[in-house]
Amino acid sequence: MIQHVLRLYPAAYRRAHGEEIAATYREMTAGAPLRSRLHEGADLAAHALRMRMGLGSAAPVSRVLAPAYPFALATSAAACGLHLLRWYIGLVSSPTPLWVQLGVDLSGAWGVLLVSSLIVFAGAASALSGRWRVGVPCTVAGLLSFAAAAVVSGPAFGDPVVTPAAMVLMAAVVLACPPDRRLESTAAGRSGVAGAVIALVVVPRAAVDAHAVPWVSTDYGCWPLLVLAATGAALTWHNRSRGVREPGAMVLASPPLLAHACTTVWGGAAAVACLAAALPATAAITLLAGRPGRTGRTTL
Repeated sequence: MIQHVLRLYPAAYRRAHGEEIAATYREMTAGAPLRSRLHEGADLAAHALRMRMGLGSAAPVSRVLAPAYPFALATSAAACGLHLLRWYIGLVSSPTPLWVQLGVDLSGAWGVLLVSSLIVFAGAASALSGRWRVGVPCTVAGLLSFAAAAVVSGPAFGDPVVTPAAMVLMAAVVLACPPDRRLESTAAGRSGVAGAVIALVVVPRAAVDAHAVPWVSTDYGCWPLLVLAATGAALTWHNRSRGVREPGAMVLASPPLLAHACTTVWGGAAAVACLAAALPATAAITLLAGRPGRTGRTTL
């Protein structure tokens, strides 16, 4: 199997490191069960594809993918949380008996969407806690199954084109981040910031939908994106950076929330474009109003 995996590497890289990779693989899998050999082979195949696409740890694009990684997980979980919240509110507010609704909702594409949302939420939480070997495959599998079901489910869980495209893009961002960068990206409190994004998106929306805030009827899709924009601004300020990496990470992580605003709340491309512009604009305003003379840090 290792010879087939090695063919996935670029030719120059395979000539330089192929024998070392094969020897290491054979040493690690000697006497191991088939499951372990397949797991190691899948890891090598993913590494080979990243190298072929120029997504290695030292590649310049990794400097953007690494800070975007935890927030791609966060926005994926938040968007799925909003879908689950919307479904739950419809469930408890309907006069139809609960068991009848569950029998309908848990079948067909709806059932796949609900289960996929739960898988994404659990997988993102696991990956953000550092267990990316379990969390990343679960998150990616949930996003891809959500995208496939959303194509045929109609408008209930979003647009059949925009929503799947956003979920597939997030799966690509999560997968493209090199494994060593994943641990780096979730270290030093960054996973806590990403977790706060999930909470700040879902909890206030739950309060609004539960009519716990009487003076607000709906957020019109603004709140989740404003949370993301504010996070980018806060990180730009905290890192004293030039306002490129942080807004770039937020823009890469924004498609699930943009899709949610576009397809379930706003319904207008112009309004969503204005919300998307808030992501870099907020960071730019923060820089102009802050401390431009201070030297930027390089961490997120």
